[in-house]
Amino acid sequence: MARRVAATRVLAEVPAAWALARALTLTAGAEALRRGLPVYVGLLAVGGLLFGGNGLSTATLVEGAETSPLARALLWSAWLIALTPTMAALWQTKSSLWLRSLPAPRAWHLAILFGLSIAAESLWTIVWGLGGGPLAAAGALGGALAGHGVLLARPAGMRGWWIGAAAMTGLLFAPTPVLAVATWPIAVPTLRAAWLAAPTRSAGSRGRSRRLPGPWALALALATSVARGQATVLARGALVMAIATAAAWLAARTNQVRDPAGLQIYLCGFMVPAGLVAGSAVSGPLLRIEQAASWLLRTAGASARLRRGAAVLTLAGLGSGLGAACGAALALATTLSAAPRLVLAGGLAGASLLVSAGLAARWAERFGSRGPGRLVLGLLLAATLALSALAWMPATAVLGWALAVSMVWLIGHARAGSPVTANGGAAVVLEMLGVRKRLGTRIVLGHIDLRCAAGEVVLLLGENGAGKSTLLRIAAGLVEPDRGSVTVAGAALDGGTAGRRALGYAPDTADAFPDLGVRELLALVAAIKRAPLPSPQLCARLGLTAVMDQRMRTLSFGQVKRTYLAAATIGAPPLWILDEPSNGLDPEGGALVATLLHEHAAAGGAALVATNDARFVGLCPGRTVRLMDGALREEGQAGA
Repeated sequence: MARRVAATRVLAEVPAAWALARALTLTAGAEALRRGLPVYVGLLAVGGLLFGGNGLSTATLVEGAETSPLARALLWSAWLIALTPTMAALWQTKSSLWLRSLPAPRAWHLAILFGLSIAAESLWTIVWGLGGGPLAAAGALGGALAGHGVLLARPAGMRGWWIGAAAMTGLLFAPTPVLAVATWPIAVPTLRAAWLAAPTRSAGSRGRSRRLPGPWALALALATSVARGQATVLARGALVMAIATAAAWLAARTNQVRDPAGLQIYLCGFMVPAGLVAGSAVSGPLLRIEQAASWLLRTAGASARLRRGAAVLTLAGLGSGLGAACGAALALATTLSAAPRLVLAGGLAGASLLVSAGLAARWAERFGSRGPGRLVLGLLLAATLALSALAWMPATAVLGWALAVSMVWLIGHARAGSPVTANGGAAVVLEMLGVRKRLGTRIVLGHIDLRCAAGEVVLLLGENGAGKSTLLRIAAGLVEPDRGSVTVAGAALDGGTAGRRALGYAPDTADAFPDLGVRELLALVAAIKRAPLPSPQLCARLGLTAVMDQRMRTLSFGQVKRTYLAAATIGAPPLWILDEPSNGLDPEGGALVATLLHEHAAAGGAALVATNDARFVGLCPGRTVRLMDGALREEGQAGA
């Protein structure tokens, strides 16, 4: 009877378990697949070149790893680094945090995620199973799970690095039977600890402000963000390039080629697929970082050409570094006399390939799936022509690649526009005439006429969902109205950057460059606006002095709001556009924002402020208007 009751209870829980499995697969599993699929495809493509072009077999590879610690180190390092983002997506995704709050047993989550992890490691398991049998497959799978568990759950600081080094040492030197038995008891608790530690930690940073031109400052910010937040993506790209270099070395040794021209052909030939794969892998995080910070860059006056140029500079710098390192490695393995030529050829080839892949990714992001297909076809044709040029005229092919990069520069991808200033002394700083906006089937803004004069603070009131944030985004030039016009300090927002440079925008919630320090983010905005940094006195009043070298990711919501407010004041714009500035601040912080608005208006500036905070409205006298049913209604002056 008891067994029948238990069986009935288990059957009753099957639908709930299936729903949880489906939810985790669609959230964590989809994110892991998105991160892992390009890795699998890239490793299979480069591995096919390495295996097929040099007569290697799976059994030879596994046997070589058993006898050579160096080969084993290369294989384990490659796999752990390549699949770490995939495993992190499974065990530390934010969607799993919400599902974790549901009334489902914790064991269900762990069992489902563990099954997805085994599927993610399946390619590694198959390779070792074909080369060494079931015992080797069990050891490889257990070692991969345990290694990733240790990497994800290790504590912060030097202690974590020591634990990671110890785990890696065990994977390198432990015999296969030991791996097959001892790694599983390590994998289960470490992956469980990684799940409990989600979301991932983020340490502080010692940021420094650097005075660079706009494109270079943004390129530095993008590179810093990728290096801090997506280090494993960079490591994966480096590994793919390293495998391509190894394939070039094996091909040159097999065919007894040691002259510089022949080595250059092998290096660049194998680098073409590896460089495109590495560039595609890196361009994804770059695009996501730039899109998340789009509001900050656009309101700071960063044109589309400047943003493209910064992305090109970032990818070109990364590609030239990787390519030059590959050329130097091949020269060390063959003949040092070819080092200058191989380093130059590798640097130019790597820069060209990563930039091409990055531009293809931007094309796909902007135009959808039809445009990128043509562009990828063009890239493959260009790669074929480049290889042909290397074979027919090796002496001048490198110059041709350098000319192609220079043409990209001259077209304007890496140059900022000429500085344009707005008429900051206009009597009407902000003017919105006949603005209309529809979102779906709902008319959010019907016919908006709004003027904000110099020395005036306009407080925009309205219920949640009334459209206040949409109106502010239109005023800041972030959203295009369906009808009507917007001018800031006498300049239209739909042409050039003059109007954008005359305004400072601080959103209610945003997540721009979370891996930059506060000082670095302010320096980036200052470089784009070509203006000095906020004064130390203002930073002290906003309470930012103590956190200037911390990453944005580590700050509280209120500290992030204060940072964006400081960024909005850079360049002394005549118009401030603030969305719920007192939200998330303590009473003293709200009073400080009201005081800053007083000072800004007294200096001849204007401000458009959306708020539902009655206390803040009382502290900040100004003209109040209410947004209701898509129309504005004047409510007079707010009193202190």
